[in-house]
Amino acid sequence: MNTVTKLHHLNAWERTAAGGAGVVSSGISGLDELLPAGGWPRHGVVEIIVPDMLADAMGLVLPVLRRLGQQGRMLALVTPPFEARASLYADAEINANRVLQVNPHPGRSALWTVESLLETGACAAVLAWPGCNTELMGKRLRKAAAAGRCLGILFRYAGLATRRSAVDLRLRLDVTGAGRVLYRVNGNGETLAGISI
Repeated sequence: MNTVTKLHHLNAWERTAAGGAGVVSSGISGLDELLPAGGWPRHGVVEIIVPDMLADAMGLVLPVLRRLGQQGRMLALVTPPFEARASLYADAEINANRVLQVNPHPGRSALWTVESLLETGACAAVLAWPGCNTELMGKRLRKAAAAGRCLGILFRYAGLATRRSAVDLRLRLDVTGAGRVLYRVNGNGETLAGISI
């Protein structure tokens, strides 16, 4: 990590990367070191590949959702599994009145719904569990997140994740008997770095 991103900033929750893109601290010890520029992209799309819906990846994003939830904008969930929804609503630091759950009608694309929510500007973060993936859609979601000044987080089950992705940041969570390891992977799915969490 370069010296610029290691410098102390007056607001530890919001830092600026050397390239000028805003980031938000993960709020989790050691995770910021794994993330490029020292945090989650403030206005971008993150893809977290999980083995299955029982992998509990929500713990990775709850600290940043608490912070973003203080902005007065909505936190949107698109087709969330019960476990994810329950952990968000049960968190005492998140205002449940500012959480919006959207379950698209059959035949409508969850990714289209995510794109619409990202670009409205009404949401601080949009979390989704889409059942499909295309590289083209990743580019569209990035553009929508920038336009709406929003953080998009896509949870993908390993069996549905494609090899290539055009999102801003891609992570993979592995759960074994020895524990949980979070890897940062590139757009082609190659492992770049990892930490035990």
